[in-house]
Amino acid sequence: MHRVVTLTQNRPIFNMTMERHEHVLTSMSLLGSAPFKISFGKVEVLQWAQEELAATILKCPIDHLPKTMKAYQFYLDRDALAKRDQAHKTLTWDGARYIVEYQITGFDGRRIWIEERGERISGDGRRPICIQGVITDIQSRRNNLNNVAYTSQFDNLTSLWNERSFREDIARLSAFNERLGSPDHAALIRIRITNIGNINVNYGYDTGDRLLRSIGERMRALIKSPDSLARVSGSDFAIGLCAYERDGVETFSRELCHKISDRPFGTPNGDLYAKCRSAGLILDQNPSGIEAMTRLENALQYAKSHEKDWCLYSAKVENKDNRARSHETNVDDILAALNERRITLAYQPIIDAKTRDLHHYECLLRLKRDDGHIVSAGEFIIAAEKLGYVHLLDRRALELASESLQRDPDLKIALNVSAQTVKDMATSDAYLAALKSLGPTTERVTLELTETVALEDPAMASRFSVQSRMLGCQFAIDDFGSGYTTFRNLMAIEADAIKIDGSFIRDLSLTPHKQTFVRMMVDLAQTFSVKTVAEMVDNRHDANLLKHLGVDYLQGYMFGVPSAIPDWRRKAS
Repeated sequence: MHRVVTLTQNRPIFNMTMERHEHVLTSMSLLGSAPFKISFGKVEVLQWAQEELAATILKCPIDHLPKTMKAYQFYLDRDALAKRDQAHKTLTWDGARYIVEYQITGFDGRRIWIEERGERISGDGRRPICIQGVITDIQSRRNNLNNVAYTSQFDNLTSLWNERSFREDIARLSAFNERLGSPDHAALIRIRITNIGNINVNYGYDTGDRLLRSIGERMRALIKSPDSLARVSGSDFAIGLCAYERDGVETFSRELCHKISDRPFGTPNGDLYAKCRSAGLILDQNPSGIEAMTRLENALQYAKSHEKDWCLYSAKVENKDNRARSHETNVDDILAALNERRITLAYQPIIDAKTRDLHHYECLLRLKRDDGHIVSAGEFIIAAEKLGYVHLLDRRALELASESLQRDPDLKIALNVSAQTVKDMATSDAYLAALKSLGPTTERVTLELTETVALEDPAMASRFSVQSRMLGCQFAIDDFGSGYTTFRNLMAIEADAIKIDGSFIRDLSLTPHKQTFVRMMVDLAQTFSVKTVAEMVDNRHDANLLKHLGVDYLQGYMFGVPSAIPDWRRKAS
């Protein structure tokens, strides 16, 4: 029997009891890791503790399993050889370890990613005499990482850019025009498929997805480089145009919409037509990506309220007097609501995935308008951020939540904190001071910061996280996956939990690549002892699958809609 050790312990497998020896080898096998030993001398001898497993990893017949380093190098290209050689050079003392990833060419010609971990057991000066370790097939892990990299840039349905990539491209468009020295401007167009909701209801979401995919293909054939194309939401596409005259933007948009809607798209339910509305923005002021997309959204809303199929963004779109008589929220609404105490909270339950017991509630802001209409946070937070008053909304939410915490000693809640509150030192310190005044009840509070904010300034997020956690709070990153924060940033922020973005949860049981993504996020989170919360869980199949994947907590309409009078208050009344 060969004398081989694992990397997690220093005593050799050879010296173990037979029962312990078999247990370790079985564990290695389950992990897909094959233990090896390299003995350096006139011939560099390579020994395997589990030859069948090693042969499986190397994709070779067992009688062709390499028994010397020279034979093993047959599987390696120049880059892999250089990586291993560099790793071995770092083994200058007994007990020194290394880890290296490289590709091998299997016996059948397939390229496979391998992870090699090793430890110097003995040596002569700076030269190792014996190295022991394991090789692991990490091809599936690499495939998962490649899939994550892909979904961070592209829309899964249409394979076009997603909104994040398009926002980043907006700066390129402006710079492109500057390099050309053209009197024309870069411009953006946002096209909304206005009848996709009716198609989903009447023919099913599969048909709706098929239609959106076909629209993306038709638009791809019409948009030429250096112009860019993206799908930026469920029913919206966006186009970036280089060096267009102001009048030419409207002409281009109308022609494109005509080509989308004038011919039907074939589906299993027969030929279906798409209906469009579009808006444009001239990039003459170099707005940020978020600002540009918000302006396009406002222009689309303006076109809808005025029953138009096109709108070019201008100051009149933001003019209150020209807004539609609708439920659109403006800055005056927010200030009045703060003064008149018309800001309220809605509570949505978050349950334990295993027991299905209530764990805590997320507190969501609501605004009661003068006419009695209740609007959600998404409709007025943007306006509050523009005005610079969003930190007051955060403070009001904390005040309302603290009242609930005082009334019910068993209540646990989660509160969202905005970027402006955290980024500004004065508002951040004021919020933390208000939090400190809660005393021991802070142990029942989780603060949620969106991943986008954490990604923009990890140091800022880390400072706020550390200080709030010192007060007894838990800290979570919301919408995780939407901005593709690295787990290195997650470790720096020291989050206690991550909330997986709902876009990865919706229709999870029907979407294999989403399952792979969620499984990988859960595995990594568990590695760092971080809890996971899945948002937008709306059906039993997704809930059961999330439990199987190891998600800790579930939130969605399946378990309860946001309510001003949650169960704990109903029972008390």
